[in-house]
Amino acid sequence: MQHGFESLAPPLVAIFLAIATRRVVVPLAAGVLAGAFLLAHNDPPKTLLDSFGIFVATIYASIADWDHIQTLGFTLLLGAMIGVMEIGGGIEALIAKFSRRIRTRQNAQVMISLSGLAIFFDDYANTLLIGGTMRSTADRYKVSREKLAYLVDSTAAPVAGLSLISTWAAIEISYMSEGLVDAGITDRSAGFTLFIESIPYRFYPILALVMVFLTSATGRDFGPMRRAELASTTSSGSPARAEATAATPTFPPRLWLAAVLSIAACVAGLMITLIVTGSQSAALHAEASLLRRAIEILGNGEAYLALILGGGAGLVTAWVTHATLGQCNIRSLCVGTMRGGWQMMPAMVILWMAWALSAMTGPDGLHTGDYLSHVLSNRLDARALPTVVFVLAGLVAFATGTSWGTMAILTPLSVTLSLELAPLDGPSGVICLATAGSVLAGAILGDHCSPISDTTVLSSRACGCDHLEHVRTQMPYAIVVAVVGMGLGTIPAALGLSPWICLILSTAALAMIVRFFGSRLDEPLQRGSGG
Repeated sequence: MQHGFESLAPPLVAIFLAIATRRVVVPLAAGVLAGAFLLAHNDPPKTLLDSFGIFVATIYASIADWDHIQTLGFTLLLGAMIGVMEIGGGIEALIAKFSRRIRTRQNAQVMISLSGLAIFFDDYANTLLIGGTMRSTADRYKVSREKLAYLVDSTAAPVAGLSLISTWAAIEISYMSEGLVDAGITDRSAGFTLFIESIPYRFYPILALVMVFLTSATGRDFGPMRRAELASTTSSGSPARAEATAATPTFPPRLWLAAVLSIAACVAGLMITLIVTGSQSAALHAEASLLRRAIEILGNGEAYLALILGGGAGLVTAWVTHATLGQCNIRSLCVGTMRGGWQMMPAMVILWMAWALSAMTGPDGLHTGDYLSHVLSNRLDARALPTVVFVLAGLVAFATGTSWGTMAILTPLSVTLSLELAPLDGPSGVICLATAGSVLAGAILGDHCSPISDTTVLSSRACGCDHLEHVRTQMPYAIVVAVVGMGLGTIPAALGLSPWICLILSTAALAMIVRFFGSRLDEPLQRGSGG
């Protein structure tokens, strides 16, 4: 049976309930149930019974898929590795080693930002560890808590979303793969290739990191952030800063190596597996460039197997190094493993429900992508799709407070739609790459601006900053980056301009904005800096 407008019911129900409840799992499940009702509509007397059967079958099929099982396994292993590094103190020791090199106020901000890049494998771990360990450093060099929260929040999700080795990577690859399957592309390596090739098109997270380092290295700020920075240099103290006098924790001299070796083992395990399996299956062309051949090898590798082996290697190394270098006992290591794995459970449940929703809207379900393609083909230029998706993802993430929930709902549908609107380009075409990148970019933008976002709340708490002040000071920077990224990145890239040229132009524009609208604390106010 062909479905029309009603095929939009599952994602619309999920979005509406997510906005209304500010939750993710139940809205996703409700969307799956709505789709089950529609699929059972052929036989009204059995609608309720059939709907329940379809719902259960879809949920079960989503968890029984072997690729999905491996994705969940990697997420669990990486969470466990992070838990061991947290309880063993390896990450804190690594951050403490970084902080010893700080000499000036601007140097402190740059070092905080670099520490954020170092913890690239999970945004929660990044936020809690950098925020908690860098408060005393920020206070010592009179960096405001608002600026600290901005530096932490604006590096955490962007770097995790861009990294191949992170709790985000497997989930992003999985969502993209679902969209490709819905469009009829069943190649198991296609999702990984799309993930890699779409990285340059993720303008907002890349430029958010650029903005962090521009304001840190130059010491220039504008708007509410400059006022917060000015207040931090003139105030003699506050309750929030009282803890800055606490003694800096001491660590075994080589404990920082435990974190470095654990991460290195994870990366090495993943890359070696990709190279070995990819070299065996890739049809390499002698005339292809070195970069293209590398992408072909990695793209043809067993991505899910690589994630599992990489996560396992990282976890084993974390156990061994923290036991030997940090003298952790078995009980502590077990607690860290269990705690880290348990912290990933909500994300794994969201992922499970997102797979089910994608199946419900796919070719074996309601054909939602086909309907949208039919409706929009004569109404929406394919080149406008990345921008529309970026704005929509930003609005949904802002309203729901969850970037992961936004990606779960929009990524499969957006990827499918991009291939329907630009079928000749394929998954390596500009429209598909820019659209896939725009979902992540918009989701992180909405996260950065939303007062109900989990990472925004965590950042303000970890940094000891008033929550609303954090939102108020960060939002102008996020909006500036979004406007520049959309105007000089997403739109021209969709029109065919190289994403690398777009990034250069966008970076130059941000540098000019910081230079002409921002002011250092020892300079007179520039126009628009605030005061």
